Amino acid sequence: MSRLLKWLAVLSALGFPLALIGFRVGLYEFGTGFRILNYTFYLAAAVFVVGIVLFLMHRKAKPDSSRGAIIAVVISLIPIIGLGSQVFVARTVPAIHNISTDTVNPPQFNAVVALRGEGTNPLEYKIENGDLAEVQKNAYPDIKTITANISVQNAFDKAVNIAEDLGWEIVSKDQASGIIEATQTTTLWQFKDDIVIRIRANTQTPDSTDIDLRSVSRIGRSDLGANARRIQHFIDQFNS
Repeated sequence: MSRLLKWLAVLSALGFPLALIGFRVGLYEFGTGFRILNYTFYLAAAVFVVGIVLFLMHRKAKPDSSRGAIIAVVISLIPIIGLGSQVFVARTVPAIHNISTDTVNPPQFNAVVALRGEGTNPLEYKIENGDLAEVQKNAYPDIKTITANISVQNAFDKAVNIAEDLGWEIVSKDQASGIIEATQTTTLWQFKDDIVIRIRANTQTPDSTDIDLRSVSRIGRSDLGANARRIQHFIDQFNS
C-alpha cells in the first residue's frame, strides 16, 4: 500500500509541470490545464491524509510501511503547498481581471484589440452581477490616477521609458492622442495581459498632467491581483 501511495504522490507532484508544459506547447487549452491542477491538488490531499493514517497505524508493527507512508506524505506536500498558496491568494482578492486607475472613464484600447483573438475576455469595464468600480476600489484603493507637475510630452516620454523598463512590449504610441498600448507576457504560463496608458493635461490644475492606466487579462476570470500589481509597479516607478 505504501508503495502505491508513493507512486500516487509522485504523480501528484508531476501534475503542475504536466499542466504547464501541455498548455505551453499547445496540447490543450488553459481550461484543461486548470482541471489538471484541480485533480492534482485533490490527489495530493488524499495521499497526505491516507499517508498520515498509514503511518499512525504501521509505525510500530510495520516500520518499512510507515516510512514509505511518510515519504509519500512529504512528496504530497509539494503540490499541496504550491497550489494551496495560489488558492489562498485567489481567496484574498476579487475574481476580476480588468483594472483601471480611472473607473469612471477608463482608458480605451485600440491597437491591441486585433491582437487579442477569439475567446479572450471582453474589454468592457464591467462585471456581471456587480459594480466593477466598487469591487476594484474596495480591493485596491491605491490604484488611482497619477497627477504629475510635468508637461504632457514629458509625461508621455517618461511613461514609454517606464513601460519598456518593466518589460512591456509596446504595441502602439500615439503622441497626438496621448495613448500608449502595450502587452506583457507572464513568465511561467506565458499569459498575455494588455495595458493602455492615457496621458492628458489636467483641466483643474495648470501645468500638470494626468496619467491613467488600464490593464486587462486576455484569459481567466481572476488575475490573482496581477493587473493591480502591474499598475502599482508603474505608479511607483513614475512617482519615484
